[in-house]
Amino acid sequence: MRSLARLLCLGLLFSAGLLCAPAQTTPAQDRPDEHRLGPKDSISIEVFQEPELSALVTLDQDGAINLPLVGQVSVGGLTIAEASQAITAKYKQGYLVNPSVRTLIKAYAKRRFTVLGAVNKAGSFYFPDGETVSLQQAIGMAGGYSRVASPSKIRIKRNALSEPLKVDGKKLAKSGEAATFLIQPGDIIEVGESLF
Repeated sequence: MRSLARLLCLGLLFSAGLLCAPAQTTPAQDRPDEHRLGPKDSISIEVFQEPELSALVTLDQDGAINLPLVGQVSVGGLTIAEASQAITAKYKQGYLVNPSVRTLIKAYAKRRFTVLGAVNKAGSFYFPDGETVSLQQAIGMAGGYSRVASPSKIRIKRNALSEPLKVDGKKLAKSGEAATFLIQPGDIIEVGESLF
């Protein structure tokens, strides 16, 4: 009887854990078709029955690669499938009749973000290879909010923006959107302090 009660209790705890656990996303390395290529990502390119055109290349700061025969091809911001199409189109322009191109991600660039202010472990952190990081995860990686933190006073300095983003982390958490508010490489997240 006691073991049955224990099994039921464990079953309830397990079920509750599954219901309360945040949704896990499959890492982009398991879904490379969703990863957008960026500077310093490394990809391999194979052209069917053209071994001399195979290459292992790293994207430059502008998202371009240099390939045998065709030269520079811009693939930054593209998925792997889109990059294959762009490379195929380049080889079709007077070089090969019906090229079959296979592109694979070989290594992801190391991308960082920084968390400052009222957190327990301020500093710079790397994105896991090929994965996205939400604001909630970023704060967690920095050890969570400190005792004097004001989650409603978060500023995010983003390279593309002249003015910092002002984010109310408290409202995001209540609405459930904190897990979907994604950090970008180079972001500087600053958590403000409460006044009292």
